Amino acid sequence: MKNLLATLWLVSMTSIVFAQAPPNPQTPRPASIDLATARRLVAAAEQTAKAANAKVGIAVVDANGDLVLLERLDGSTGRGVISAEGKARAAILFGLPTKQVEDIVASGKPVTANVTLIAAGSHEITIHQGGFPIIKDGKVIGGIGVGGSASSEDERFAKAGLDALEAK
Repeated sequence: MKNLLATLWLVSMTSIVFAQAPPNPQTPRPASIDLATARRLVAAAEQTAKAANAKVGIAVVDANGDLVLLERLDGSTGRGVISAEGKARAAILFGLPTKQVEDIVASGKPVTANVTLIAAGSHEITIHQGGFPIIKDGKVIGGIGVGGSASSEDERFAKAGLDALEAK
């Protein structure tokens, strides 16, 4: 737990410092997800969630942690939406599925985050099952997160989105 708190403190302090600095136009921006791809991911996740009668939020963020697309299914709570965004951001920061990060933290092992000037911000991250990094050519281009139902179900819905991307 101490490692998690220290890591999260470091991420939040880094975010606060960098959030105050204006972006440098010379800083190269990482490859990122486009809106059409985000729509495919969300549509597949939404279809799977609706088939399960789940009321969830589905978020896709780019490699900077900025929201690309957010879908809030009817009946979803505001907390589900916030959780979805947090899971997507955690997935890009750690470059791992959030379930894997959750398991590492629970085991007491340290986990590293990929904090860059661009990705650092004052956004919430959520380290619970239901978020995946979106990887293209070995690089994280974004993240998808689902929140609002049981964590294992959130993960299943997010994975359905990723599977739609891989099926293309």
